[in-house]
Amino acid sequence: MKQFSIRQQVAWLTLIPLFIMAASLESFFLHNRFSDLDQNLLERGRSIARQFAVSGEYGVFSNNQAFLQNIANGVLHQPDVRGVVVLNSSSETLVEAGKFSRLPKNVFTEMSLAASDYLVGQASIKQTAAGEDTNLLTPMRSNKESVWIYQPIIPEQITLDDLNSKNPVATQKIGAVIVEMSKRRIEETKMRMLRVTVAVTSLLLGLFFYLVYLGSRSITYPIGKLSDAVQAIGRGNLSTRVSLQTHVSELNTLAQGLNDMTAELQQEHATLQQRIEEATQALLVKKEEAEHASHDKSHFLAVASHDLRQPLHALGLYVAEMQRKVSNAEQRHLVNQVERSIEALSTLLNALLDISKLDAGAVIPQMQTCAVDAMLGRIAADYQMLASVKNIRLIVRPCSGYVTSDPLLLERILANLVSNAIRYTYQNGCVMVACRRRKHFLRIEVRDNGVGISKTDQGNIFREFFQLAQPQLDTSKGLGLGLAIVDRLVKLLGHRIELRSAPGKGSVFALEVPITPNAGRLSAVAEQVSVHLDQEVEKSPLAGKRLLIVDDDAAVLSGTTGILTSWGCQVSAAASVAQVEQFLHDGVKWDLIVSDYQLGNNTNGIDVIELVRQHQNQRIPCILISGDTSPTVLKLASVSGHHLLHKPVRPAKLRSLIEHLLEDEVHQKN
Repeated sequence: MKQFSIRQQVAWLTLIPLFIMAASLESFFLHNRFSDLDQNLLERGRSIARQFAVSGEYGVFSNNQAFLQNIANGVLHQPDVRGVVVLNSSSETLVEAGKFSRLPKNVFTEMSLAASDYLVGQASIKQTAAGEDTNLLTPMRSNKESVWIYQPIIPEQITLDDLNSKNPVATQKIGAVIVEMSKRRIEETKMRMLRVTVAVTSLLLGLFFYLVYLGSRSITYPIGKLSDAVQAIGRGNLSTRVSLQTHVSELNTLAQGLNDMTAELQQEHATLQQRIEEATQALLVKKEEAEHASHDKSHFLAVASHDLRQPLHALGLYVAEMQRKVSNAEQRHLVNQVERSIEALSTLLNALLDISKLDAGAVIPQMQTCAVDAMLGRIAADYQMLASVKNIRLIVRPCSGYVTSDPLLLERILANLVSNAIRYTYQNGCVMVACRRRKHFLRIEVRDNGVGISKTDQGNIFREFFQLAQPQLDTSKGLGLGLAIVDRLVKLLGHRIELRSAPGKGSVFALEVPITPNAGRLSAVAEQVSVHLDQEVEKSPLAGKRLLIVDDDAAVLSGTTGILTSWGCQVSAAASVAQVEQFLHDGVKWDLIVSDYQLGNNTNGIDVIELVRQHQNQRIPCILISGDTSPTVLKLASVSGHHLLHKPVRPAKLRSLIEHLLEDEVHQKN
């Protein structure tokens, strides 16, 4: 909507009523004046026509055209007379003078009939002696240029029998006179009057507008300055002040109030700015302290990751070797308990470090097509025993769908959800994993009939170290990091997770993952790949395979050597690059290399692998094992094309990878 200034509004409110009044008065004045001019022209024409009719009665009666012509020529000297025509009783032209505009003959006939009807109808009421007009309804015609007045020539006679009668007797007309009056002069007069009136009105309106402008300027100009000052203050220019020179006391008071308010605002702004600067400096100090603390924490986690994973990795290897050698049932039970404790410790350590890696942005998802059925099958196999121990039914409904996600991270999410559901479900309860299709998404739901979650706690369960205030349901309750990891992984993958729960009625965690297009074609291919891998695993013995093991930790080196030897491998163990060089000098060759990443003395496992490959002149399969989970190590291993395992490594996983790499090597040679 268009906006107007105060000056414009004052001008419009003043001028519009004035303009309407002036236009109305001018219209009324001009209309009356124009009517008077038209009426005056018509009356003069009627007067001329009557005089001509009276003076030309004899000439018409005697058909004296010369006489009539002289009278007609005399009439032409009258103002505005354009032409004169004298007609006989048969409406035939006797005399014509001037530039008379010819009218159709039927018009003459109509005017003649109108005059006759008038005479007949009005003869009884005309009173000539009283001085009344006998031609009030004289027939006439007009257009934009002229007006024609028709005046019949009717002789009047007085009867001898009634000399005292005052009423004349009308007789038949003996002719008629038509006088054409030009409108040109009065039209020019009208236009001249109109121009003069418009000019005078415009001049008066302009003068009045100027007076209004001068009068409103004393108000609008100060208000405009006040408006500009307010806008400047709104833009943050608090040094703005208004100086007015006006006789309007209200505006002076307003300007003074605005200046006082601006001064106070400027003072408050300066005080606030100082406080902000002080708070900013304090925040910068806190930020630096937090960054130092974060750096120290990251350094501590890196050191803890390496220092804790080393003995844990060695312990796992020793326990695996112990399981092979122990035959007594009681001793085997103790070894199994130790292995479970190691797995629990490894799980907690990995959870802590995973949180650190996710917060640092060190985890980069690898989006690809994932077979949901195989993933759910692995989860069912991993957690079936845990559910059986608690006497909980674990139901995993098959799902043949394919989704787009990172398979490792997606499986980690589902595993954490299932583990959490089993942990918070009572004995004889039930945990179910099922899938539903929702348009372009696959909804994977993990349902349980456990303790449930209240509305208050539902907003906190994805926080670190948060655990429900419920009776202890599981001795391995954990640290409360499972759902925190789930929340971070879901956001990292761009998926969506929902929760429905109520205390005592269980919980439903629903994960929505996009379905892979053309998933039907992938089913047959995946099945062929699975069969092919199964065939490869069946024919992957390690007996007689020569392996180089490099680690600067004596316990890890001894444990790894023992477990590989128990699998039938010929192992060369080296604690440094110098020992590896000695083996190479002695001519020892290997089928596969397993090396720790950090070896000390500014050397690492990648250097050892490159050394051996150059000496043997072939790309020997290799595995890097490291307790450092930093992005740098991951990137170096990825760029070099080496397989990287993080400590602690389960012996079964290590054996599976070794067999797979050796089988690939055999196939490449064939």
